[in-house]
Amino acid sequence: MQFKKTMKLLIYIIFISISIPFLLGFFNGVHPLFDSFSHFRIHLLLMLLPVMLLLAFFHKAKNRIAYFLLIAMGTFYLYFITQPFVAQTPDKEKTNKLKHIQFNLNFRNRHMDEVLKYFEESSADVITLEEVTVPHQQALGSIKETYPYQAYCEFYPVVGGIAILSKHPFVPEKSSCLKGRGLLWTQILVNQEPINIVAIHTLWPYPHGQPAQIQEIKSVFKDFKGLTLIAGDFNAAPWSYSVDQIAEASNTKVIDGLRWTIDLKKQLPLFPNFKLPIDQVLLSDEFQVEKIFVEKSLGSDHLPVVSTIRY
Repeated sequence: MQFKKTMKLLIYIIFISISIPFLLGFFNGVHPLFDSFSHFRIHLLLMLLPVMLLLAFFHKAKNRIAYFLLIAMGTFYLYFITQPFVAQTPDKEKTNKLKHIQFNLNFRNRHMDEVLKYFEESSADVITLEEVTVPHQQALGSIKETYPYQAYCEFYPVVGGIAILSKHPFVPEKSSCLKGRGLLWTQILVNQEPINIVAIHTLWPYPHGQPAQIQEIKSVFKDFKGLTLIAGDFNAAPWSYSVDQIAEASNTKVIDGLRWTIDLKKQLPLFPNFKLPIDQVLLSDEFQVEKIFVEKSLGSDHLPVVSTIRY
């Protein structure tokens, strides 16, 4: 009997320890710590469901219904939040296409030959990159025949800056590098039509300075008009307050669907399959997504996100 009580108490402690950060993550606009919790929403829920099942069997049959109801709700939400991208019915009026690659190179990446080969063979129109070091810049210079338009912007808090590579010309007077603040913007001209391309690299919400950083970079969006694509390593899940702030300020929306874009097995060897969906692509309403997918590894802990969009 004493063993049963001890086990029940232990499971309750585990249940409370997991459920508190899980629930606080839904109040992610209140404090950056809660936004950090929200990025692990799926992981916490996957731990919470079996713990609730165990607790149910420590109660009388008539009281188990509450736990089974919570399990059913949690299972439904898990199914809902993990849905992949589903392409919309193509709009016949949107005949122009743009192929884009979003990729955090990782400043330690020593596989640039593989990266360059992939870029050249990808037929992408525009590429947004993060953690681009000086050696990376020099390597990217070797594919200027394919991507003649290249822009770079330094980002101090992490090693390596931000870059935009394009097959289409830049509009020099429509560009901005927030040096050290994690944003690079330029307009490109595709068949004489201007498209805003923004590369972003934000810090982790808490205990780092992501909220202050976002307040600084939001001012860039106030004069945006027309077609806009924003992509980058947000260090934030698509449902986070941070991503919502950028989307609201820029009048864009994050592309639907769950995409695991960073693999933390090297940083967390005890959890070899620990992944997070923190690389995002946001689009203005004029765009329609034909397809979006996560590509193979190219020497970084992040995976490239490839999208084809119509406008």
